Amino acid sequence: MIKPLLSYIKTGLLPRLGRILFQPQVLLSVGIGASCFHWGPSLAAAQLKASDVGGMVLTYAAIAFGFCITGMALVLTLPSDRFLKTLQSHKSDTKGQSSYLDLLFVFSWTAVCHWLLVVSAIAAILLRGTAPTLLTTSDGYGWRVFVSWFAGICAYSLIQFLMTVITLSQVGELYSKV
Repeated sequence: MIKPLLSYIKTGLLPRLGRILFQPQVLLSVGIGASCFHWGPSLAAAQLKASDVGGMVLTYAAIAFGFCITGMALVLTLPSDRFLKTLQSHKSDTKGQSSYLDLLFVFSWTAVCHWLLVVSAIAAILLRGTAPTLLTTSDGYGWRVFVSWFAGICAYSLIQFLMTVITLSQVGELYSKV
């Protein structure tokens, strides 16, 4: 498992890291996380139980993760050789990689983000599942950082999922033209 993960990081993530980090959705997610850190206990969502929030997030993340895997399967099994060759021959700005590899990365990166979301939701349930509220004014620094991370990764995953749906729509539009 370690070798494929390192390969994914080296050939998939690192060449695209700058394009990932310098996107508006990252800034928005960081802003949401920072807002939760600062104003968290006064937000209405802070009054929910961690187990309720975690359950909702797990349900959403499972559906989104399945969508991403299905999207990758569709892209990998494109029936038109002409369309596939068009994608493979078009070079993106990611160190000369093809648009086809970029398309596969969009789905895999979104799946990875949702996997992180699942891990975070499970951690929230395990760490705080029975507490009456998700966040209170008396909570320690560590828990507030975790809740901020959780809110930020939720926001990023939601936005990334929307981008993936839009990308699949664009692929369908291109496919209909070939």
